[in-house]
Amino acid sequence: MFDNNSIQIGAGRYFQYHGAINLIGGEVSSWGKRACIVTDETVWQLTEDRIKTSMDNSNIEFFVNFCDLPSTQRSFNLVAKEVLEKGADVVIGLGGGRCIDIAKGASDIAGKRVITVPTSAATCAAVAILYVTYGEDGSVEKSQFLKHEISAVLVDLDFTVNNCPPKYLASGIADAMAKSPEFAFTMINLGNTGKISTSDVATIIADYTYRSYMEKGREALDTVSRKECDANVEDIVCMNLLLTGLISNLSTGGKQLAVAHNFYDAVCCLQKEVRKKYLHGEIVGLAIPLQLAVNGASEAEILKAKDMMEKLGIPNTMEKMGFCMTDEAIQELIDYTHKKTIPDDMVLYKVIKDNFKIIVR
Repeated sequence: MFDNNSIQIGAGRYFQYHGAINLIGGEVSSWGKRACIVTDETVWQLTEDRIKTSMDNSNIEFFVNFCDLPSTQRSFNLVAKEVLEKGADVVIGLGGGRCIDIAKGASDIAGKRVITVPTSAATCAAVAILYVTYGEDGSVEKSQFLKHEISAVLVDLDFTVNNCPPKYLASGIADAMAKSPEFAFTMINLGNTGKISTSDVATIIADYTYRSYMEKGREALDTVSRKECDANVEDIVCMNLLLTGLISNLSTGGKQLAVAHNFYDAVCCLQKEVRKKYLHGEIVGLAIPLQLAVNGASEAEILKAKDMMEKLGIPNTMEKMGFCMTDEAIQELIDYTHKKTIPDDMVLYKVIKDNFKIIVR
């Protein structure tokens, strides 16, 4: 059924509350006595005191790798080498998606357990058992799957909500919303081949989160903008991280086809200046109306998605995002998106090309 591949649900343990980072020493002690923390200096300044206290209380030694490199194979190899040379038993990804992906990649190479401590709810990287490898030129190269599930995820709301700009939560909502129309597209194109139990369940969860975001995503963002946190915000954070990560993990038994995320890959390769200015989820969110249109959604549903991006503070056209708007540049994005999706399907190519205007202006 799964071509001899294992299905990993994602995280052995998931904690989400104010103060969850204080558990870090105890979680490491389940796997060893020495840890490597992959992070950046800004995040470390915010978390250092609490982490040191927790590690000391559990008699855990640790060292910090301030990895300011992109998520490339070279970065994975460099951190894995240090992990092995310094005898770390656990690798900890502390911060955003880049640090978490580097920690996951390095742990896989070194054969060590990984714990993630996300400081934003902008992506599901903390729970997803895959990590993205970028090329040295900044383009998306490939996604790789972990050999072992993530041992623990510590979501401390003191950082993911109270000390994180609201736009990161908005980006996470947009990124997660893409799952529902992308799975619908997958089912349309794979037919009975794609209808396995795990993909069906992933689709159900994705549809649930999409509806929930539409109903209460903007309200949660308003609450966070007031520097407050309530049950609704906690629910949205959980959906951004745990449920969206679970969706990705359940779908690994089948093939995923996605126009919205492939558009993001195209931007990484062809419009690097735009990629530098916007978060992953913001660019994916821009392409959700395109994905819906390719699926054959109604005009009302497409406009509702565009309106939702605007409510989240995400530019809903390429022009507003500052893309290069020449005919040649737009055609290159169309070609790349199609090639990454189903390159031999020329009917799909025409559908993408005909509907691209939805996100252009």
